[in-house]
Amino acid sequence: MGNYLVELTNLMNDSLTGRVGLFAEGAEKFTDQAIREAFFDILGEDKLTWQGWRNHKNEIFTVMENVLTTNLPLAWEGSPFYEQFVEVKNGALGDKNEFVVEDNSVLVATKFAGNYWSTDRTKLQGKKSFGVSTEWIYIHIYDELERFLKGTVTIPEMLAKLQKGFQNEIDARIYTAFNGAGTYLPSAFQESGSYDRTTMANLIEKVQVASQKNVVLAGTRTALAQIAEGMDTKLISNSQKEEFATNGCVLNLTGLGVSAIMIPQTFVRGTYDFKVDNKSIYVLPDAEKPIKMYFEGDTRARDLTAQDTNDQTYDSQVQTKLGTGIVFSNLMGKYAVS
Repeated sequence: MGNYLVELTNLMNDSLTGRVGLFAEGAEKFTDQAIREAFFDILGEDKLTWQGWRNHKNEIFTVMENVLTTNLPLAWEGSPFYEQFVEVKNGALGDKNEFVVEDNSVLVATKFAGNYWSTDRTKLQGKKSFGVSTEWIYIHIYDELERFLKGTVTIPEMLAKLQKGFQNEIDARIYTAFNGAGTYLPSAFQESGSYDRTTMANLIEKVQVASQKNVVLAGTRTALAQIAEGMDTKLISNSQKEEFATNGCVLNLTGLGVSAIMIPQTFVRGTYDFKVDNKSIYVLPDAEKPIKMYFEGDTRARDLTAQDTNDQTYDSQVQTKLGTGIVFSNLMGKYAVS
């Protein structure tokens, strides 16, 4: 990669992490324009044209690949859900695709094929290491780059949109497997029916005793709202009312002696149907991360030609390779609220 491409990549990374502003107050205002000018220098003209793209797309692809490889992990860093439940290995940082489980568990690996999801399940006996299968996922980039070059969006806004596209695909894989968590649980660790505080407290205690750990609840906003609805209105505190009014559910003041983590909701691709089960509340041992994700750190950009798309159109994509798997221990609970 030429020095000018390295410099452009570094400038974009500095802009995304806010480091530019450390050198001089207000310097970040000029960063986007400097990056635009650098792209125009690559294209040889002050706008994005078909010929300019055709002749110089590989240089632009190289920059985008390196920027995204560095910044894609930021999409899940700092997320309470990922921090609590997802163990991430990053091949770009030298991590191996290897995870270890301590007890008898079921590994659910998710793969996408065509327009349907398939889940492979493997019983893991005792302490065992394993790797997750990886696959390529992709997003489109041409329109986003054109908007940036026209000044419609900033670099952080453009990259945030690309990150969000990838994150939607990653989340879909994780949530598909998460929905099947109760399939392998003993009946004693499953509850169903209308939400009842005593029933939930009993399930929490079972998981605590079985795992010898504190527990945390997990569910969508709709699912966790059942906890507040199950509270005695005569006993609910003002702080609980305030938390419910702010979040639509209680996360820290559940009244059950444990906290809750919200599972972000998403749509099934191409529909407005929810992907995550809105009726299930999971009781999980605290400080355990059942979701395993391996990011290979290999991001590639490519064009699809008319022969690839079968409709005589051209399409530009960025692809990255990763894998997800979920290890469900028997020492967890699930409450399916009707």
